[in-house]
Amino acid sequence: MLIACHLFFGTGAGLLLQERFRSGYILPACILGSVLPDLIDKPLGYIVFPSIGDGRLIAHSLIGFVLILLITGALWKDRLIIAALGIGILTHQILDEMWKIPVNWFYPILGPFPVYQMEDYFGWGLIRELTTPSEYLFALGILLLLMNRSTGTFSRGRAGIASGASALLLLLTGR
Repeated sequence: MLIACHLFFGTGAGLLLQERFRSGYILPACILGSVLPDLIDKPLGYIVFPSIGDGRLIAHSLIGFVLILLITGALWKDRLIIAALGIGILTHQILDEMWKIPVNWFYPILGPFPVYQMEDYFGWGLIRELTTPSEYLFALGILLLLMNRSTGTFSRGRAGIASGASALLLLLTGR
């Protein structure tokens, strides 16, 4: 999945949680969680350990999920922040369909990370981001969600409509 899609679902989940629990920290934590696995694993897989050549490593695994939450829990005592970050991370892993890559998702139980080689990953990734039409629609969706929030008219009904429309978009575009 690409970044605007992750951000859209992280924003939607964060807005729903924020409406329920009335904490100003929930939305940023959920949005951060929705992109955190890529912020950790892409540099690890392509810069630090280029011999692995994969951008879905520890932060895309269930053990990585637990480790991130433990570290967050040691730094912040607010359970809502920890839960919102965790929901964002799980949203990311679900959108990336990590269960289809069980070696990565259940690392280290099923063995080491598989090795992939891709030349010019960052160039390829940038072109992919810029040429995928659904990314522009998800970016527009993020703006609409945040605009509705700022006017105080965000509701579960609108979130349901936005989530349904985005699920339909994912089905139609295959991304």
